[in-house]
Amino acid sequence: MILGRITGKVSTHNFRFEIKGDAKKFGYVQVSHPDYGFVLGQILEIERTSEASIAICNVLGFRDSDNILRGLRTPFEPGIEVLRADDDFVKTILGLELAGNGAYMGVLDGRNNLKVHIDLDTLITKHVFITGKSGSGKSYAVAVILEALLDGKVPLVIIDPHGEYNSFSQPSENLAKLQEFELKPKAYLGQIDEYSPDIEANPTAKALKLNSQRLTPSEMIKLLPTKLSNSQLGILYSALKNLGNEASFDDLIFELEASEESSAKWTLINMLEYVKRLDLFSDNGTLPSELVNLNKCSIINLRGIPPEVQEVIVYKLANDLFMERKRGNIPPFFLVIEEAQNFCPERGFGEAKSNAIIRQIAAEGRKFGMGLAVISQRPSRLDKSVISQVSTQVILKVTNPNDIKAITNSVEGMTFELENELQNIPIGTALITGVIDLPLFVNIRPRRTRHGGEAVKIFSKPVDNEEVNESNLMLLVQPKMTARDIELMSETPVKVTTKLAPCVMLRCNQGSEDFNLLVDLNEAKIITNVEKNEGFELSKIKLYDISEQQSKVFQTALKLSQFKPAELFSQSGVQFSDLYDLITVLVQKGYLEQEGDSYKVSGPLQQFSNLQTLAIYQKPEFVQSKHDGMLDKIVGVDAVKSLFVKFSQVKSVKECWLVKHIIIP
Repeated sequence: MILGRITGKVSTHNFRFEIKGDAKKFGYVQVSHPDYGFVLGQILEIERTSEASIAICNVLGFRDSDNILRGLRTPFEPGIEVLRADDDFVKTILGLELAGNGAYMGVLDGRNNLKVHIDLDTLITKHVFITGKSGSGKSYAVAVILEALLDGKVPLVIIDPHGEYNSFSQPSENLAKLQEFELKPKAYLGQIDEYSPDIEANPTAKALKLNSQRLTPSEMIKLLPTKLSNSQLGILYSALKNLGNEASFDDLIFELEASEESSAKWTLINMLEYVKRLDLFSDNGTLPSELVNLNKCSIINLRGIPPEVQEVIVYKLANDLFMERKRGNIPPFFLVIEEAQNFCPERGFGEAKSNAIIRQIAAEGRKFGMGLAVISQRPSRLDKSVISQVSTQVILKVTNPNDIKAITNSVEGMTFELENELQNIPIGTALITGVIDLPLFVNIRPRRTRHGGEAVKIFSKPVDNEEVNESNLMLLVQPKMTARDIELMSETPVKVTTKLAPCVMLRCNQGSEDFNLLVDLNEAKIITNVEKNEGFELSKIKLYDISEQQSKVFQTALKLSQFKPAELFSQSGVQFSDLYDLITVLVQKGYLEQEGDSYKVSGPLQQFSNLQTLAIYQKPEFVQSKHDGMLDKIVGVDAVKSLFVKFSQVKSVKECWLVKHIIIP
């Protein structure tokens, strides 16, 4: 379709043409060049007088023989025809087909047949920044990206200050809109785990506890939810120096109370008591390996938590996750930080506890396979060093002049016309950079899940689960013999099916050595022989909850094969007057049994006094494996963890799958 002919002054970067056809702002045009063939352009503005309508265009370029996007060396000839660009030509020049396997974001504005994708590897290794004013559809656009990552089985950790992201477990009911984009509703119920420090305010979430073991002095200072004066820092450093490299909050409070009199120390003590009352920290804290796992999204719901405490939580989680990823203890994953201006503010707008670690992740995370998404409605208040490390930006409607200036200074290819258009972007459309070398206006596709801003309803009908790809990357413990090996070695013809059993791998310490235990959650069994599926059945263990004092006595009893109360007293540190009552309760609850005037750990539990005999030395690996089905859990990970912390120090928890070959005669 001919839209007009070039008129007036022409350069290698822009040109004008008199409109004779149906031309629209930001529409794509193609113009024939004598040296380069057809060249793609874009209408940036339309001016109209009483005599004519003139379109002002920007030259986007052409693809050379090496498929590289090039600009012009010589301008167009005046008077040459300007055509409406064909969809295939736009797709080729913009390189949209090159990113066709990534995250489906939507369609090119004005071209409903041209889908726009963001490469998943680019997202994870080069980070993404999403911004827009409140109500512009920012969280909606983020959810579209996260759905694609969930489909790709990428582990996610979402810092959610307002509790907006728990709707991923519910499918969208907007069927008509989804059909327009060739999509179907989907729920990610099995992939979502929600955690919160306040489970009273967020009853659907699991309790989030920060690990208080082996805290260094610098960490102790950063975990205090306030800025300290120089005198307070001096007193704190002095107390921590006396405690050594590792300390607890109780140790620090005791050391401060015993130190010289100072008004500043009492402020510190009150602050530490406040941190203790928050009940955030625990020796049995939520482990990084529990938050990050293949095909899992962990939502950290901070709704109802004071801002200064949110900073502490984000610092501790981000720091622990980054360190574990650098050590290779958790798989590559994607960290999403909502309201990022609160956790990494620009200098001049305050200093958050989490500033330094987020800057470090932005600068170094890509080297270790840790992706970062920073989301903010106030880009002018977000740390510029973080934005500068981002390669993909999704920009929705922005009206604040300071925010527009911050975006303009950080986005490559931003023209004056595009800058002005940021204030007029309609809801549902975003300016996306990083897909190609040029910014693109994209109509965001509808969510497959329900939007968090909508009212929650009970499902009107169940949504069929999509077929599971049997060759997905999974964390597997595999026997050395394959199903084919077993069939070939059998004396009589047999058929072997392969099932995957849900398991949890625990890294434990009992005494002085670390070891791994593999627990089959389908059979409630500690696996000691992967080849034969042999192990210790946990169904033999039936325990009741015990108090902290009772646990202390039992921990001492585990170290003794057989003992009398007097022997136990010398090592347990419990008042002798209380000891007999505690032993009696432990006997009644099945932890101990009596033989004459002596006691010992009860029969089924004797095995737990030396858990190393149940250790497994096969390491789970991230591999692809076909299977004939997946078995269900009959016992949960939390229940297993709660059992083993009674007998050992649990250092890490990894969910995995055990490959089982089942012989069918």
